[in-house]
Amino acid sequence: MKVTQMFRRRFARVTVGLLLLALTGIAAAEPPASGRFDLRSVETRLVDDVYRLDAIARLELSPRARDALEGGIALVIALEVEILRERAWWLDAEVATVRRRLRLERHELSQQYIVINLSTGERRSFHRPRTALDFIGRGLDFPIIDAVVIDDPERYYGRARMRLEREALPWALRPAALAFGDWRLQTGWVTWSFD
Repeated sequence: MKVTQMFRRRFARVTVGLLLLALTGIAAAEPPASGRFDLRSVETRLVDDVYRLDAIARLELSPRARDALEGGIALVIALEVEILRERAWWLDAEVATVRRRLRLERHELSQQYIVINLSTGERRSFHRPRTALDFIGRGLDFPIIDAVVIDDPERYYGRARMRLEREALPWALRPAALAFGDWRLQTGWVTWSFD
């Protein structure tokens, strides 16, 4: 009886190991993803003693992400902003980190694409996914930091990026999202100065 249990455990471990190895091999052999996030411009402006960010991005979902959205899976896309202070003899200090998270989902009954701001609860509806993605790609008038914090604007700079939050996907979809490259949708960091 003990031998049978040991055999089952070993068989289960070997099976899981081979499955993970196969998934890794599939991901490595996969062609580059056709989806793409491109952050085209980032600007800040001072309004009522608050720096506000205007960011424009072009968001193209990969076929897998598009199929998931059409199948009822909500996608969370985040605009991440970091404010840093330059230091002469050490790494730059992170002063603030701000995220704007928007969830894109498809409402089956109305055939609408709904964008929900996860911070404010604000909802917007669109007839086409392209229009919804264009709306998400326009991070306009986003407050990022009070001017009081930035004492010497020449020593501060910011950087921003947009990305699909794979960790916000349902648990059942996360292994595939980690294994396949077309779920890694994000822009590179775009840097700007405050002076």
